[in-house]
Amino acid sequence: MPASDLSSAVVWLVEDDADYREAVAELVRAHVRSVETFGSVEAVLARVDGIGTGTLEGGWPEVVLLDVNLPGVTGIEGLSELKSRLPGSVVVMLTIRDDADTIYAALGAGASGYLLKSASPDELLGAIREARAGGMLMQRQVARLVLASFEAKKPAPDYGLTKRETEVLAEMVDGHTQPQIADRLFVSLSTVNSHVQSIYAKLHVHNGSAAVAKAVRERLVESSEA
Repeated sequence: MPASDLSSAVVWLVEDDADYREAVAELVRAHVRSVETFGSVEAVLARVDGIGTGTLEGGWPEVVLLDVNLPGVTGIEGLSELKSRLPGSVVVMLTIRDDADTIYAALGAGASGYLLKSASPDELLGAIREARAGGMLMQRQVARLVLASFEAKKPAPDYGLTKRETEVLAEMVDGHTQPQIADRLFVSLSTVNSHVQSIYAKLHVHNGSAAVAKAVRERLVESSEA
């Protein structure tokens, strides 16, 4: 079954705001196999400990939606432990905070996505699909904020990208599709596709989400719309 079909997906939601937790759970529940909710990282770890190596009815989570600013152990603090205890799961962070330090801390701890709580239902479901498929989800405004915050940090590594490939990668970071990039750079779609495949090879990634994630983490480009 393709990853774009969420009907078999198992999702855990870790969120202390009961109203938001129930709203998200209700939305996601309509599209996935099962949703289990928790109010804290500690509650998740207790659940995992209680199951041990046994079989979990409904299945272990493929995607964990984790609030950044939880009471007690925060989402950032608990991320590494959750990934260790749930090795088959990927984690998407949920937050109202869009400051660069928090975003980078989440990415550095291994989050597979970072989503603002103001995201639309389609963006939330898209984040689950992307993470489940092994991709990296980062809203456009989040990616641009992180890139802007890295201006004074250490030089980016050199992957041998050409000037045009760097331009294409910057367009990808800004959320543009290949046809849009072709229009913006006044080149053919086949030329853009060729550049994209070369970018994947040089960055040692296999899809656009991974390329964008690497560009953001390693400050490989500046936003094309800065």
